Amino acid sequence: MTRIFNYPQTTIEMFPGDIIYSSLGLSTYFAGHTVIIGTDYIAYEVIPGNPGWHKLSLQQHRNRHRSGDKLTILRSPNGAEKAAQWIIENIEKFKTYHLANYDIQNLAKSYCYKFVAQAFYHGADISIVKNPKRLLLPNDIKKSPQLEKIALINIH
Repeated sequence: MTRIFNYPQTTIEMFPGDIIYSSLGLSTYFAGHTVIIGTDYIAYEVIPGNPGWHKLSLQQHRNRHRSGDKLTILRSPNGAEKAAQWIIENIEKFKTYHLANYDIQNLAKSYCYKFVAQAFYHGADISIVKNPKRLLLPNDIKKSPQLEKIALINIH
């Protein structure tokens, strides 16, 4: 029997490879943020600091946000499971949060949007952004035609 996981305090079913985009605000230092759900239903992220990668339960991820924040759930109809597995196998290769590194092959120097794009690019051979070889911005992920907007969760 397959166990069904829902996003905390919702009836929205969670799937490996889902991307959670956090809105611009104090919780994201006004830059926005993305995490990807692994095949183990854990949120994987890269952020500045040491270590710069983290594994978070969905409740831990949700608790980081303030009242009024919005979380957008995005889903790829293709390759999501492969991207989710890739992130688990490669998260520890991240070493330095580096916005100026545009090399999609470089896993050691990355940032949240790039690392999510890398999971699909390397894990599923799919580009979820128009041009993965440049600085990726929040809207490159949030408005990607390769991703379906599943839900908008308002944090209370």
